[in-house]
Amino acid sequence: MKEDHQQENQRMTELKHVISEIMPVNKLLGVEIRELKEGYTKVCVPFQENFVGDFRRKLWHGGILASIADTTGGLVALSLARKQDQVNTVDMRIDYLHGAIEGEAIYGEGTLIKSGKRIILADVKLFQQHQEEPVVVARCAYSILRR
Repeated sequence: MKEDHQQENQRMTELKHVISEIMPVNKLLGVEIRELKEGYTKVCVPFQENFVGDFRRKLWHGGILASIADTTGGLVALSLARKQDQVNTVDMRIDYLHGAIEGEAIYGEGTLIKSGKRIILADVKLFQQHQEEPVVVARCAYSILRR
């Protein structure tokens, strides 16, 4: 049992490295994985000036927020996959609830909803520190091709 736990920890450590250090878009975003376990993740993306979409109100661009939501949900799906499995986004429904203000990081939380033979569903919430309510909620669907 202890060996299984060690293997799981090693798998999650490798996954964290690949997602935040090797995937170009995640390096560009500056994705920091704060917590990752099977079916659950927490991430942080620090603010960058070039993430502003609404320059008048100084708010994060919605496309950047969608990318963070997809990465967060994708981590949930990948946490259930084996190294040789292929995981792809097939659908994402996103609701923008509040503007995300410049200068503050985005914190994402992803939770497994369902893991089927071919589809994994995850719920994602994105927050900023100054708000109790999420700025974004998303339902993400991923295909998984088991090899």
